[in-house]
Amino acid sequence: MDNTVLPNSSQTNPIKLSKAYKNWAKQTKDRALLLQKHLIEWFEDEQSGMQTAIQQSISGTNFTSADIHFQLSSIKCRLEAGDLVRWVEQCDGEEDQQLGQTEQNEQEDHEVDSQPYEQMHVLCIHAGNLPLVGLQDALAVLLAGHYYTGKISRKDPYLLVSILKWLVQRGWEAQIQDWTIETTDIPATNYQKVLFSGSESSLTTLKNILVKADIIESQTTWLNRTASFSMAYCPNKEMVKKHASQLIEAVVRHGGKGCRSVGVVVCPVGLNELQNPLEEALKSTLVVAEIEANPDSKILKQEAKQNKLTSVAYKKAYSLAIDRTFLCVGDWLIEEHSVEQVPEPRSNRVVYWVKADVEVLGSLVERFGLALQSIYYLGADNSSLEGLLNDFTNIESIDYAQRPPLYWKPDGVDILRYLCPFII
Repeated sequence: MDNTVLPNSSQTNPIKLSKAYKNWAKQTKDRALLLQKHLIEWFEDEQSGMQTAIQQSISGTNFTSADIHFQLSSIKCRLEAGDLVRWVEQCDGEEDQQLGQTEQNEQEDHEVDSQPYEQMHVLCIHAGNLPLVGLQDALAVLLAGHYYTGKISRKDPYLLVSILKWLVQRGWEAQIQDWTIETTDIPATNYQKVLFSGSESSLTTLKNILVKADIIESQTTWLNRTASFSMAYCPNKEMVKKHASQLIEAVVRHGGKGCRSVGVVVCPVGLNELQNPLEEALKSTLVVAEIEANPDSKILKQEAKQNKLTSVAYKKAYSLAIDRTFLCVGDWLIEEHSVEQVPEPRSNRVVYWVKADVEVLGSLVERFGLALQSIYYLGADNSSLEGLLNDFTNIESIDYAQRPPLYWKPDGVDILRYLCPFII
């Protein structure tokens, strides 16, 4: 956490710091309750503009109708489950443990300012690879009590804007300062933080553009999230058979374009022993996806079996030539590679299967570095992963791969904690 937003916390009386934190926590929980309410209303109110934004996204972006509705349904379920309040309570509970003993030992009473920290101007540069992928950053800024300015992705220009407009109408205009699709239209403000999500290849260029245009200063603090894929660990053949549909869903949902999409699978069992359950799950998932995207089509099952891309046909031929085990359905490939030769996933529709024991996960985490988002385990038990991955924190059930809670940690960073003044 950047301590520049703390009111000289190292010199502040501990009891005053504790009281200030508790005051902030109450305000933040109140904001969470209100924000949760207003967002659910956006989903349910016929006048919210959501349906218009959905239709604009279907006709004006590369997202499928199925993926848009899937994402919206997932977000609504998480809101109704109370994720925003839970997010604040997670931070509150941890900090209470640190400050509780201090409060018991100190008897002095100090007045606490109603706003004991600096409200920051935060610029959010949103990715557009998935529908509403930038929502979490916007919510974190609002929850923390800071001022939000958004650079909206051209790839996803409708849904988030619809939500921002709705929130402004509901009284959030003081915090929601501005948003724009054009980089050059970002207002020049004293931004203390920039939250960036997207491709690492565009990061340096974008920074230079913003500094040159005097939109930000060269020393402005950036939090960059650039992970591009996730891994899954399958402990045995039975677990793969049982959870094949969940595994394939984590691979193909959103066309494999998300950083939470599985690009590498590690399993002690070779791909040749699991061809049938994986092929059936892949066929079934792709057919359902085609039906969702084209409900009136009569030839979907046949189309789902065809290789639509020349590059896929080429890769199939190459794998056959070198005697590599692979599975191909439609324009999706799962290829088996050795631990030593498995590359970093760069194609959204090519997944790498590594026949290896759990011990190799640590070496792959180290090799893939910042490109790796999460590791998923199949089933209810992740004890086999304990102690193997050092400081890697994003270890999750495959159940949450494409349906994460709103408080999940991109690149291992809790955005609300990062933005909050007393959570260190």
